[in-house]
Amino acid sequence: MSATVQKDKKYVLHGWGYSDIVITEAKGAIFKDQNGKEYLDFLAQTAGVLGAGHAHPKVVKAVKDALDHGLTHTLTMFQNVPRADLGEKLASIAPGPLKNNCMTYFACGGSEANETAIKSAMKITKKKEVISVFWAYHGATLAESSLLGQSWHREGMIRYPGFSQMPNAYCYRCYFGQKYPGCDLECARYLEHHIKHATANDVAALIMEPITGNGGHIGPPIGSDYHKIIRETCDKYGILSITDEVQTGMGRTGKIWGADYYNWKVDIMSTGKALGGGLPVSGCSIRSDLLPEEMKTGQWHIFTMGGGPVLAAAGSAMLDVLMEEKLWEKAAETGAYLTKRLKEMEPRHPMIGDIRGPGLFVGVELVKNRKTKEMATQEAIDVFSHCLGKGLFFGLSAKAGIGNVCKFKPPLNTTKDQVDKAMTIFDEALKEVEHKSLEHGKATGGGF
Repeated sequence: MSATVQKDKKYVLHGWGYSDIVITEAKGAIFKDQNGKEYLDFLAQTAGVLGAGHAHPKVVKAVKDALDHGLTHTLTMFQNVPRADLGEKLASIAPGPLKNNCMTYFACGGSEANETAIKSAMKITKKKEVISVFWAYHGATLAESSLLGQSWHREGMIRYPGFSQMPNAYCYRCYFGQKYPGCDLECARYLEHHIKHATANDVAALIMEPITGNGGHIGPPIGSDYHKIIRETCDKYGILSITDEVQTGMGRTGKIWGADYYNWKVDIMSTGKALGGGLPVSGCSIRSDLLPEEMKTGQWHIFTMGGGPVLAAAGSAMLDVLMEEKLWEKAAETGAYLTKRLKEMEPRHPMIGDIRGPGLFVGVELVKNRKTKEMATQEAIDVFSHCLGKGLFFGLSAKAGIGNVCKFKPPLNTTKDQVDKAMTIFDEALKEVEHKSLEHGKATGGGF
């Protein structure tokens, strides 16, 4: 056991699992451990944080330049050049009604951005309830835990009063027993029933990810009227529409924002993760015409470190990289190739139940039986462990036995050669785990 691991075990708390791997250096889509072993980073470290890869030179230079000015931190009441530039650039590419018509409160993480979003909605509407959907993930604070779909996040915690959930658009496991497109999007129309019968009619906002991240890459059919119906219902009841783009934004899905796939007319957007190019930068963008004067001039909300000049410089540089390199187009092209490789594997692997994107936001749902769709949760964990040992790192929704989805979110400039290498490892892992499960099935009467 290395000295670093010993100190870590003694002094550091971990929140999302534990590994003895010590990351010592990284570049692009590759990171190395303390032994010099290389890993393909198909999670971009945390659900797509490193959208432009590890240590993109333009982001690194922007941070160094900002530090050279000596401004490591400024109080949020003061102005700084990088933050103003970041706000302008973000507004220029924001989705729908927010484009060139929004003001952004900058923070450090997605949890802070979503706290700002729901707090803002309450301030604007003077209402207190918030609706989210099953399998959602919006952050890890006590309030946001009440918006989450996975109950293990809330285990032993209180549920925030007034926060409730409705079924999401999960076509592979439709809660209404329907099949798209013959379903009339019952999952979207359900929102009105939920408002009438599961709330006190005091709803400030509906917050949704365009496609769930931690929940397993689940979203409405692309190009459907799902969000049109949702928006009409929100307007009818005076509810603000929040899109959580922390994972789906910044080109990840093959468009700049996940909301772009649905022509979603949003009022508030939260973003983060990839926005900082690897540094902690997030933002909550609000339609300017919704904002009362007291919110435009401060005195209502604060996160101390948000919008600091060094972090804002990183975010501004990352937006330049996004636009100059057209990372969303790279995500669309490479994501289509990754999905094609997975589709070619599908006939050989009965454990693959569903493959879904779009872009480089790819989920592979593993099942024990394609007919019953029984979740292959332990098998997903075994596949992940096999791949990590062979030098492939990706995401998993199998935490605490609730999920079974392998999630691929590599840097958006990942090469096709790297995809080929990753899929070879994944293919071998599926084969090994399926073989072991089949042998077990012969003995127990189960199996695939």
